[in-house]
Amino acid sequence: MGARGASGLTVFTSRRDGDLVLVTAAGEIDVASVGQFRSALSAASGAGGKLVVDLSRVGYLSCAGLRALEEASRARPAFSIVATRPLVLRVFAVSGLTAPVRGGLREACAAAGA
Repeated sequence: MGARGASGLTVFTSRRDGDLVLVTAAGEIDVASVGQFRSALSAASGAGGKLVVDLSRVGYLSCAGLRALEEASRARPAFSIVATRPLVLRVFAVSGLTAPVRGGLREACAAAGA
């Protein structure tokens, strides 16, 4: 399932390997798009045992987006993030988020226990 919001953020949710739910975002996650992002994370958190969030196509992640990820990581212990872009990686570096941030999808799935 996928959705492109008016803010330009595109979010797709898919199920992989049985109990793994993958949320893939592309665009910018900021105050204008965080509601759409939070809704996708919330739905995915209730849909499976393991959650991987792929942000490799996200060029900007605001504090609001980071809070949404923190909420999802608390709701889903088997949780991992893919991030590759410098601005997004910098947000994680200074935030202290305890969820694993990986450079590739395979690594993130392994970190989530898939």
